[in-house]
Amino acid sequence: MNIKKLERRNSSMDILRIVAVFTVLSVHFFLHNGFYSEPVSGLGPIEGIINSITTGNGDSLHGPLMFLAVGMRTLFGVCVPLFMILTGYLMSKKELQKGYYKGIRKTVIVFILATFACMIFKSIHEIPAAKEAFYSFNFGAMFEAIAQSGKYNFINYLFSILDFTGANYSWYIEMYIGMFLIAPFLNLAYNKLGSKKHKQILVVTMVCLTILPTMLNIFNFQSAEWWVTPTGSDEFQKLVPAYWMGLYPLTYYFVGAYLREYGLRLKTGAAAALFVGTLLASTVFNWFRSYGGGFKTGIYGFWYGFYPFVLSVLFFLLISRIKTDNWKPGVKLTLWRVSDLALGIYLCSYIFDTLIYENLRMNVPIMVDRVPYYLITVPMCFLFSAMLSFVLDVLAKQIIRLYEYLKKVVAEQIQGGNLIRWQDILFIVLMCFGVILSIWKLRYGFGGSDEAFYLTVPHRLSLGDALFSDEWHVSQLSGFLLIPFVSLFRMITGSTDGIMIAARVLYLVLHTGAAVLIYTRLRKYGIISVFGCVLYFIYTPYNIMALSYNTMGIELLLVAGVLLATADYSKKLLPILSGLAFAGAVLCNPYLIVCYLIYGICVGVHYAIRNKEMRFVLKSDMFSLRTFLFFTAGTAGLAIIFLIFTLTRTGVGDIFANIPEMLKDPEHPPISFGKKVETYFQSIFNMTPHFKYVLYGYFAMLAFMIFDRKRRLHRAVYLCLSCAATGISLIMLLPGISSTTYNHIMLPMLFIGITSYILLEKKPRELFAAVFVTGLIYSFCIHYGSNQMIYCIASVMVVANAASFVFLGQLLKEMRETPDNLTYTTASRVLSYILVGIIIAFQGGAQITAKTCHVFWDSAPDALTAEIKQGPASGIVTTDANVANYNNMYTDLVPLQMKEPGNILFMSFETWPYLAMNDFPYGTFSAWTGNEQGENTLSRMRTYYEMNPDKTPKYIYIPKSAKWDFNTLLPELKSKGYSVTETNVSYQLEKK
Repeated sequence: MNIKKLERRNSSMDILRIVAVFTVLSVHFFLHNGFYSEPVSGLGPIEGIINSITTGNGDSLHGPLMFLAVGMRTLFGVCVPLFMILTGYLMSKKELQKGYYKGIRKTVIVFILATFACMIFKSIHEIPAAKEAFYSFNFGAMFEAIAQSGKYNFINYLFSILDFTGANYSWYIEMYIGMFLIAPFLNLAYNKLGSKKHKQILVVTMVCLTILPTMLNIFNFQSAEWWVTPTGSDEFQKLVPAYWMGLYPLTYYFVGAYLREYGLRLKTGAAAALFVGTLLASTVFNWFRSYGGGFKTGIYGFWYGFYPFVLSVLFFLLISRIKTDNWKPGVKLTLWRVSDLALGIYLCSYIFDTLIYENLRMNVPIMVDRVPYYLITVPMCFLFSAMLSFVLDVLAKQIIRLYEYLKKVVAEQIQGGNLIRWQDILFIVLMCFGVILSIWKLRYGFGGSDEAFYLTVPHRLSLGDALFSDEWHVSQLSGFLLIPFVSLFRMITGSTDGIMIAARVLYLVLHTGAAVLIYTRLRKYGIISVFGCVLYFIYTPYNIMALSYNTMGIELLLVAGVLLATADYSKKLLPILSGLAFAGAVLCNPYLIVCYLIYGICVGVHYAIRNKEMRFVLKSDMFSLRTFLFFTAGTAGLAIIFLIFTLTRTGVGDIFANIPEMLKDPEHPPISFGKKVETYFQSIFNMTPHFKYVLYGYFAMLAFMIFDRKRRLHRAVYLCLSCAATGISLIMLLPGISSTTYNHIMLPMLFIGITSYILLEKKPRELFAAVFVTGLIYSFCIHYGSNQMIYCIASVMVVANAASFVFLGQLLKEMRETPDNLTYTTASRVLSYILVGIIIAFQGGAQITAKTCHVFWDSAPDALTAEIKQGPASGIVTTDANVANYNNMYTDLVPLQMKEPGNILFMSFETWPYLAMNDFPYGTFSAWTGNEQGENTLSRMRTYYEMNPDKTPKYIYIPKSAKWDFNTLLPELKSKGYSVTETNVSYQLEKK
C-alpha cells in the first residue's frame, strides 16, 4: 500500500464515485420493476397517509407510495451527471503527453471482461434449455443448447464488444472513451482562458446551450387545458435553441473542472437547503407532469435535464466538502478500493438486476408494493456486483501486468537479438489454435459428392485399374498421389469403413507439416511471416478438408516455391525436393507444366544478362543451370515413377485413344485460349458488383506509384491506400463468408503484396519469382482447366499471399529503419501500422469465421447433430436427413456387398457407394458421371464400354431418387441381359 499516495488522496471523491454507482443501481430498480408503466395516480402524499390512518384503507397509500417512488427516481437522476462532473474534476489537469492514453487501458479491459460476463450470463439465462441444464449441473447439455441457438458464437461475442451491446449498460463506456480521448484538448481550451470570469462565461454558455432548453422548451402556452392535464399532449413551444443539447457531457466536464479550481461561493447549509428544496420542487413538478399517466421522462428529466443538473451540482458540492484528511488509513483505503470497483459494479449489475428483480416481480405482483424492497434489493445487487467486479478488477490488473512483463521481456530480447525465439513462440501458439480449430471442424459435413470422389480414383487404381484408359475424369492424375494412403488403409482395416474421416485426418497432418515447413523457411523474414503461415494453414479451399487436386496442388506448389526461393544454391537437396513437390503439383494441375517451361526460358535469359550491371530477379543463382538441373532431377524422379506405374497398366496407344474422350467431358467443354483469358479477367473484375471500382482505384494508385521516383519516401501513404483497397474488398466479400463461394476472400491481400514489393529497397526477388509469380500463373492454370471461375482463381491466391505477407513484413522493417519524407512522417507510419494490423485481423477473422460457420454443401456446424455410424463416411457428423438418406442407401447395398465381386456401376450423383463396395471393381468411366442424368451421359457410357469391353458392369445400381428416364432405361438394360431387382430405394441389376 502506498501510504503517501493514500494520505494525499481526496477520499470525498471516492465517496462520490460510490454514491454515484449506487444511484445508478437505484435507477435500475425502477427500470426493472414496472415503475414507468405504472400510472402516477392516487391521493397526494399527506392526504393519502391521513386517509389510510383514519379509514384503515390500505389502497389510500397507493398515492403516497407513488409520490415516494417519483421522489426517489427524481433524486437518483443525479447518477450519470455525478460521474461526468467527477470526470471533469479529476481530469481537468491532464495534458497530452507520452503515456496519457495508457490511462484508459484498465477501463477498456474491465469493459471487455464485463461484456464477456454478461454475454455468458445471457447465453444461459435467455435460452430456456440452457438455463434448465445449468441449474441441473448438466453442463454438456447447456453448451449444446447454447450452440444450437446460434445466438452466442465467437462473432456475436466480438460484435457485442464493438457495438457496446454485450453488457447492457455499457452505453456510458462508449461516451467515456470519447471523453477520455478529447479530455487533453478540452483542458487546453479551459485552461487557456485567462481569468475566472472567462471560465464562468464558458460554463454558463455550455449550460445555456445544453441545459437551458430542458427548462424552457417543455411547456405548451397555447392550450389552457394542457396546464390542467399535461400528460394529455407532448406538444411544446420551443423558446430557445436546442441544437447543441447533445453536448451535455462537455457541460458537466467543464462544471467539474470549474468546481475543482474555484468551487462555489455557497455555504454548506445553504447548499443543503437548496438541494432539499430543489429535490422537493422537482418531485412535485414530476408528479404534476406525470399525473394520470406513466412517469414522464421528458427532456427535463434526462441526464441533461435542468433539475438533474442542479441536483447533481449541489450534491457534488456537498460531498466534496466532506473533510477526510484525518480519517483513518483503513477507512480511506476501503473507500479507495470500493470506488475502484465502480465501473465493474455498474457494468455487471445487469446480471444481478435480472436475477433479483425477476424474482421480486414474481413474488410481489403490485408495483407500489415493491418500493419498500428497495432497501433490500439495491444493496444486495450492489454487494454481488462488487464481488464480481473485484474478480474482474484482479483479472484486469493481471492482464496489464502480464502485458508490461511481456513488453519488458520482448524489449530485452530485441536488445539481446533473441526476438526470433518469441516469434517462434507466437507461431506455436497460433498454430495450436489453428490445429485445435481444425480438429473440432474435422468431423462436420457430408455435403456433395466431391469429397468421396477424390478417393474413388486412388481406390480404383488400387484395385488394378489404369489411368487414362479406365478413368476418364480430367482430374484423375492427382489420384496417383493418394494410392499409398488408400492401399495402406484397406490393407490395415480390411475395408473402406471410415476412410473419409481418415483422409481428413491425413490432410490435417500433412497440412500442418507443410505450414511448419514453410514457416521454418520464411521465419527469417520476421514476425509478419508468422501471420502469413498461420493464415495459410487456417485456409482450406471450399472448406473441403480432404486431400484433393485443390488442396494438394496448392500445398505442393507453395512448398516447391518456398524451398526453391530459400535454398542455398551451392547445395542440391532443397532444389531436388522442390522439383519433387512441383512434379506432384503438376499431377494436380497438368497445365502447371508451363511454369517449368518458363523456368527453363528464364535460365537461358539468366546467362544472357548475368554479367550486366542491373538489378533483376533473373540474375539470381536460382536461375543457374546447376539449380535448374537439380530441380529437374527432383521433377524427373516422380515423373519416372508415374510413367512406370501408368505404362505397366495401359499402352501408349490406349492412352492416346482415350484422351479425346476424356476431353469431351460436358462439364469441362473445350474453350479457346483467348476466351479463357477473357473470362479470367472478367471473373475477377465482376467478383462483386462494385469490386471493379476498387480495381480501378488501386491500378490508378499503382500507376502513380510506379511513376513516382520518390515513392520510397512516400511508402506510408501508398501502404495506407493499399490497406484501404484490401479492407474495402473484404467488406464487399463478407456476405459470402459463410457460403461455398468464400474462396474469394483470399484475393484482396494481393493489393498489399504488390504494393509492398514495388516499394521495397531490398527485394526478396527469389520469393517473388518462385512463389508470388508462380501463384498468379497457377490461378490462370486452374481457371483454364476448371469451370469454377473466380472461386477456383481466388482459391489458389493463397500461394501468392504467402509471399505477400513476407513483402509486407520487409516493407514495415524498412519503414522503421528509414523514415519517409512526409510532413507527418511519424503519424503516417503509425497509421499504416494500425491499418496493417486491422487488415491482418480482418483477414484472419474472415477466414476463422468461414471455417467455423461454413461446411461444404451442408448446414452450419451447430445444425449438424447426427453421426454416420457405418461405411466409408463413418464418423462424419451431418444433418439427420443426410444420415437417414445415407443409411437407407447403405442398408440397401448390403445384399450387393454379399455377392461375388464384379464390375459395378452406380448411376447416381453419389460417389461414396463405390468406396462402400470395397473390393468391387469399377464398371464406369468415372465415379463422377456428371450432373446430367440423361442421354449425353448414357452416350459417354456406351462409348466407354465399346472402347473398354472388360469394364462392362456386372452389377448396376440405380437409386429411385435419380432423374433417369426409367421407362426407357430399364427396358434397354433388360435387353442387354440384365435382371432387375426392385427395392424400396433402388433398382438393382445383375448381368445374367
